[in-house]
Amino acid sequence: MFRNCILKVASAFLSAALFAGVFGIGAPVYADETETNVTSTTEDEEIDPSHLKFVARLYSIVTRQDRCDPEEKANLAEKLKDGIDAAYSIMYRFYFSDTYRALDISDEQFIEDLYAGCYGRYADDNDKNNVASYLNMLSSGMSRYLVFREFISSNEFVSLCKRYDIKVREELVEDISDHKYGMTSIGDDYYDFDKGGNLSTCYKGAGRHLRNLNEQLFRSSTKYYILADMDYCYLMIFKGSVGNWKLHKIYPMTCGRKGIDTPAGTYKVTKKSSSVISKNTLYYYSTQFGSYSIQSIPYNKDSRKVTDGRIGKRVNGRSIRVTKDHAKWIYKNIPKGTSVKIV
Repeated sequence: MFRNCILKVASAFLSAALFAGVFGIGAPVYADETETNVTSTTEDEEIDPSHLKFVARLYSIVTRQDRCDPEEKANLAEKLKDGIDAAYSIMYRFYFSDTYRALDISDEQFIEDLYAGCYGRYADDNDKNNVASYLNMLSSGMSRYLVFREFISSNEFVSLCKRYDIKVREELVEDISDHKYGMTSIGDDYYDFDKGGNLSTCYKGAGRHLRNLNEQLFRSSTKYYILADMDYCYLMIFKGSVGNWKLHKIYPMTCGRKGIDTPAGTYKVTKKSSSVISKNTLYYYSTQFGSYSIQSIPYNKDSRKVTDGRIGKRVNGRSIRVTKDHAKWIYKNIPKGTSVKIV
């Protein structure tokens, strides 16, 4: 089924030369690719030819255009100097444009277009289960945007960006010491990289939290502000002042299951303890806000060995757990009176 679909797309929309260019067979030929020596009208700097090719392929693959406005293409390509998040925005522009909607693409073809545009290849036999899953999502009422996000938030999309010399690492936090392999953002989601350069821990919606914090003028009586996302189990520590908060640190955390987790609301840090013992369990470096606290993962009171080292899960009660080192940093650096927002 998938191979027949591929052949239909190729014959209906792509010439043999264009098909070869998009998928690396023979000499590359993209929409208006001859115009690679375009310069920026604002900075008079030559645009990276790889960035022009990245944009040109989207005209060909997504909107089925073998010609495009050179100035529009150059403007889009110039944005790619800002990195992978700009690539995400440009991809969104194409897949949800009026031009693409007017093609009245079927769900099956939409999935194939995502493979081509986001991964630079067609779906093959190894992708059959994934394709079936995506089609089931769409038939069950999931929006095309959410399926698009599945493709964009992937290691294969990161690899595609690297092939076109699009920067994937970003400086998202002031203190990068806890993220030794670097970070990136795709839309409002922040990610750690692992040792192999793959996407690792996801801090879903972190960019939105930072934006809301400043746009809604959240206040703290100290130079720090803490926000804990209970849905996605991470903790953000901001530094600065009202309207000018910068993300200083971001940690995965463990919190309670729904119904027994820390209630949403805004609190203030009121008390600190270097250790707390509860039911024969030892917690290090407790920073209390309201009736709740941020503290280390649990240790056996007698042996001082970790009894539950899980992080980034919803498993414990109403307090927030982080690693011992992270709990220690908060204990030593976050002053009393600091606002703590639970969302």
